[in-house]
Parts: sequence; structure tokens; C-alpha cells
Amino acid sequence: MEKRPCRCFPFIERDNINQLFEENGYTGEIGILSIDIDGNDYWIWESISVVDPAIVIIEYNSVFGNNRAVTVPYDPSFDRYRAHFSGLYWGASLKALCLLAERKGYVLTGSNSTGHNAFFVRKDLIGELKAHTFESGYVESKFRDSRDDHGRFTFISGKERLRLIQEMPVVDVESGETIRLSEIC
Repeated sequence: MEKRPCRCFPFIERDNINQLFEENGYTGEIGILSIDIDGNDYWIWESISVVDPAIVIIEYNSVFGNNRAVTVPYDPSFDRYRAHFSGLYWGASLKALCLLAERKGYVLTGSNSTGHNAFFVRKDLIGELKAHTFESGYVESKFRDSRDDHGRFTFISGKERLRLIQEMPVVDVESGETIRLSEIC
């Protein structure tokens, strides 16, 4: 039997994210916005326009490396395990998120030590915090939660993770072109 996402709450999509904020009483300035949806994180942040957070915490996929600005193509019903059995194919590279942050008026202030969350502060609030580039803020993920095609943990790490998903498509957010992950190695 195929697992389906719970529809107890609205599924977060780029077309409904602003409405969800407004319906729940959130507009204008807010303190912290955390985006961690294992897939369309880039596309959701790009679409948000009704709130103006001071800090944005957003998950990035370090498997995509730190040299290209890429994200998974937008799919409103994206599920990382349906997209690829390994669960390694989701989200966006840190460089893609940094370019988006720049357009939205934010600065990267760092990543967590396990290499999956990036912290951005609105430029008008940066004060004496050190700004990072995508190169200096990048931390390779320490997670080893990949799965085989039977759903069993494989615990692979390093470049082997990218090799496993290398034929999957990603959008180069600088050019708008859809390419294969193997082209970013």
C-alpha cells in the first residue's frame, strides 16, 4: 500500500504559502521563519511575500555541493522518497539559497555543525554579525540516512551519495536551465 501524505492540514505549496500565513494572522515583520520541508524549500521561500522575518533558518542539501546554485524542480506534491528511493534527492544547494537570500535582502551568517541548516539575517539587522559566502558557510552534511531500493538504511557518505542520485534533474537557478546532477560534479 502506497503511503500518502496526511491531508489533515493544507499541503504547503508556493501558490498557497502566503494565503496560509494570512489566514493564520501572520503578515509583516516576524522574528524567525524556519523552512524545512524536505523538497521545495527554495521555491517556498522564493514565493513568500506577506511576512518579513528577521531571521530565516532553511534546510539545504549539502549532497549537491557548494559550487553550483541548484534546486530540485518545483513539484507541488514533492516527496523525497518517491522522487528517489535513497531519500538523498531534495531541496537546494547552499549557493542557490544564498543567491535567493541576496535578492530578498538577507545575508548568510552560517550553517549548523551537522551541515543541513543555513541561517540568514535580514541585511538591515546584521549589525556586527559576520557575513559568510556560500563557500565559507558550507558544511558537508554528517547525516548518513540514505536508503536502498528496499527502504533499508545504507549509511553511505561523501561523494558516494552524489553518485547515487547523479542522473536526477535539478534547476540551475542562475541560468534557469534544467540539468542532471552529474553535470555539477
